[in-house]
Amino acid sequence: MMADGIDALVVGAGVVGVTAALALQQRGLQVTLLEQSSVAAGCSFGNAGLIAPGAFPLSAQHRLADLPATFLKSSSPAALDWMSALRLLPWAIQYAKATRCDKVRRDTDLLHELCRHALRSYELLLGSDLPPICRRGYLTVHLSPSEVGKAAHFNSIRASLGLAVQMLVGPEIAELEPAMGGVAAGATLVQGAAHVTDPAAFVTSLADVFVRRGGTVCRDRVQALQSKQTGEVTVRGHLETYSPRTVVLTTGAHANQLLANCDHRIPLAAERGYHLELDVEPGFISRPTAIPGLGVVLTPSQRGARIAGISHFGLPGLRARPGLLLSALKRARKVLPALRARPGFEVWSGERPATPDSLPIIEQIPEHRSIFVSCGHGHLGLTLAAVSARVLADLVTGSSSDYSIQLSSRRFELN
Repeated sequence: MMADGIDALVVGAGVVGVTAALALQQRGLQVTLLEQSSVAAGCSFGNAGLIAPGAFPLSAQHRLADLPATFLKSSSPAALDWMSALRLLPWAIQYAKATRCDKVRRDTDLLHELCRHALRSYELLLGSDLPPICRRGYLTVHLSPSEVGKAAHFNSIRASLGLAVQMLVGPEIAELEPAMGGVAAGATLVQGAAHVTDPAAFVTSLADVFVRRGGTVCRDRVQALQSKQTGEVTVRGHLETYSPRTVVLTTGAHANQLLANCDHRIPLAAERGYHLELDVEPGFISRPTAIPGLGVVLTPSQRGARIAGISHFGLPGLRARPGLLLSALKRARKVLPALRARPGFEVWSGERPATPDSLPIIEQIPEHRSIFVSCGHGHLGLTLAAVSARVLADLVTGSSSDYSIQLSSRRFELN
């Protein structure tokens, strides 16, 4: 069966795909959103729910030479799928280039610039249909004086880029988050941050808005993508074949699979993250609270709180290792004994799409003028989804974009 008459087909219904569909719809296009399972089934289901006003690239904190020791350390918050190591070498080379001091600074500036528009972009996209968002800031707990010193360095950069940050001690921490009062040598409060308690419900609500505004959501698995020099593009699904005027791929770490016939490859690694519901009462914490020394983030949920974290690198489809988060939870309980897994819940994991410089990739595929991609958001999918949607909509509709070069994968060829 052939489905045509579609202006834009967006493949992938995570938060990046749903917001892209909304933005294209807002520009007057007839949009269909295609997902192989259900809305928000991937990383949009399990994450810290944070909408950050600024961010640092991974390369600002970890040089390439430090990573082997990090991956080999049993208590590390990072892990590597060693079966993927050899095939990740091209990605690692680009990561090494991203650790140059001048490149780190440029990427940090750009990430903060993009994140600064996160909340406003959601407001412009959704208007009165925007679901509730909690605006209580973001807390980072420092367990030792050395962590406090490192945080002071990053806070000075945040402040220079216009973020409102506050270093807290002792009673100030306890007053803000009582559960953290007795465990921290210090803490950083990043004001202007926001969060949602149920990321999957949030993204599902956005998809509902898309449908109410006239959009279509279809469940189908894309098997192949074919493009002609004339610009015609065909998407062959398991159930139907689609012939839209434009295709937008928002399939995260798996984008390259659909680009196989386009002679174009994006430098992407899969970075598995994990989360688990905790057996604590609602109000245990009131805002996302990171504990970098343990490699985890505690975030409020409807039931109480979740623990999220771990960076598990590999190729798309890498085997999940739930024990990584369970080990982190065990370490966290030495500091916060109240943390226990909620009975009946298991560790969930999803693959974040990671670029070497921690910046997303939003571009028109060279020599395939009807195919666009928005992926590589890493830890910032929820934060940058609406911002990326605006950039993407500019590209698709031929409007000028301030970020068309900065966020193209061609930037890696220029390094």
